[in-house]
Amino acid sequence: MKSLKIRKNLLRICHIIGILLVPRISAKQFFKQEPQYTEVNPGGTVVLDCVVAEKNRNSECIWQHDGLPVLIQNGKYEWSGTREAGDCSLRILRANIVYDDGDWECQVTRSSYEAGDGLSSPTSKLVVRQPPSDPKIFKGEEMISLQKVSVESGKQETLKCESRGGNPAPLIIWYLDNLEVSSNQRNETELGSSKRWTVISTLEYTFRREDNGKVVRCTVHHEALTRKVREQSVLLDIQYPPSIRLERSPDSIEVEDGVDTVVLMCIADGNPKPDIVWRKLGQSSIFRIEDKLKFDPVRLSDSGSYICLARNDLGASDEISANIEVRFPPRNVITKPADFVDLEVGARHVFNCEAEGFPAPDYEWMQKVDERGSETMAVKLGAGREIVIENVTYEHEGLWRCLAHNTIKGDRRQEQSPVLRVGVSGKPLLYSGLEPELRSLHQARLKENAEMKIGFCSDPPPSRVRWEWGSVQLEQGGTRGRISVADLKPSERKDCYTSTITFNPVTSEDARTYYLVAENERGELRNGVKLTVTDPISMGAVIGIAVSCLVLISFLLVCIVCSRKHRSCCFKDTGTFQPQDIRIERRIEDDERSVDHLEIIPSNNNQGFSTNNGLGTD
Repeated sequence: MKSLKIRKNLLRICHIIGILLVPRISAKQFFKQEPQYTEVNPGGTVVLDCVVAEKNRNSECIWQHDGLPVLIQNGKYEWSGTREAGDCSLRILRANIVYDDGDWECQVTRSSYEAGDGLSSPTSKLVVRQPPSDPKIFKGEEMISLQKVSVESGKQETLKCESRGGNPAPLIIWYLDNLEVSSNQRNETELGSSKRWTVISTLEYTFRREDNGKVVRCTVHHEALTRKVREQSVLLDIQYPPSIRLERSPDSIEVEDGVDTVVLMCIADGNPKPDIVWRKLGQSSIFRIEDKLKFDPVRLSDSGSYICLARNDLGASDEISANIEVRFPPRNVITKPADFVDLEVGARHVFNCEAEGFPAPDYEWMQKVDERGSETMAVKLGAGREIVIENVTYEHEGLWRCLAHNTIKGDRRQEQSPVLRVGVSGKPLLYSGLEPELRSLHQARLKENAEMKIGFCSDPPPSRVRWEWGSVQLEQGGTRGRISVADLKPSERKDCYTSTITFNPVTSEDARTYYLVAENERGELRNGVKLTVTDPISMGAVIGIAVSCLVLISFLLVCIVCSRKHRSCCFKDTGTFQPQDIRIERRIEDDERSVDHLEIIPSNNNQGFSTNNGLGTD
């Protein structure tokens, strides 16, 4: 009985212990799902999840908002699931930023005062979205009210984009045209309200002149917005110092005075729009303030270098120069001396020619013998202006002109000076003119009439003219036997004459040197001409010589033929000749007769030829 009582007491104690220990060990509750950060649009419905595993039926679900318990009310705060099954999720209806936005916490009470199984979730954020205001762009502290913003090229500029009143804070993204650019964003709660945000995004960017005319966009992204995004855009007005380029018309640099039109265009690129200034090199004042210079037509006075410069508030461009070289044909051609000059025979003289023209003209000298003669080029000097006569002769006498010429646009342009009259005076000189009849005759045929002519020039005219040979002197107009001297004949060239000596007929005794002597008050000319006399051959003599030559040639041919036939007979084959035999022929002479003795000496040894020095017998 006593053991039975003890057993009953032990069973009772175990039952009590079981009652006390089993709930603590087997029914420990824990969060299977905790509330998370959640956003909801105004007026919307949202569920804050809270699921408890192994929830004790004695434990209660409790929600706190910003540290205060929430009363469950139909139509506003309702249970979303079955609490007995451990689903303590809360449904919030007609979300309002004033009442619902904030920190939410899910709690589960202890199953008993003795149990330590109470739960409290980490604080989760419920955000009741509030659409932000339209973005606004600022440059520095000044809001951009217009649709254009002016910034300086190459310099870092700061633009700000601001949006207010949004919850949560919106995201701001900058775009340059369609290219996203990086920026810095700062979020701040509004003064007096921790549930509305002011967002400022700062763009620090160095714009280039290539960005001029592009669009900068500030975009605000937020889920509470109808289209999820709002934006403001401004047009970039990039300001930069000017640069210039030069265009000219025509492209060719060859322009002619009074003919062509020249246009110089200075094209400037700058912002703000630059002013264009032209200066002419060598002048201190401004030539013109405009982008175009037009010379219609261009004049010689327009020649020079023109400098273009563009300037605006940010600076000035580099200078560009354009050179205008106005070309014109030669003009004002003059000679020095100008009208008349009298030269001394044998002297040295220098002529000069000057002319205006661009390009610088080249010079040629033209001589006209007299008023009836034709112009012929005397000297071509190329780029020179000076002609030097080292030894003046009568050929330099006449009418001279200086011809100046240049080339413009591929065409030769020329102008000549007034006539320069050149006179020559001095002692007589031979004249080697172009007329064939003035050349001396050096050869004459026997028994035929002949003339010798010599041309010479003299100013003053010759006072005495004669021909001399040996001791004979024959004056002009005189005759000596078969020889006569004609009176002087004036030449077509001024101050020039022709003296003629005639032989009627020519004999072999006339072959000698004849001297023409011409004198004037300034000196004397003495010139010798050798006359050669040739004897003409008659036709009969020519025929006789030809016949004699033919007979001689025929005789020579006959002799050659006979000689060849005789040689072939002497070497006729006798039948006894061997290649090793040598034919030796000896002639023996005595007082009365001569005998031809022929021996054939064979070569029978290895040492060459054997000889017989004996004489043959009759």
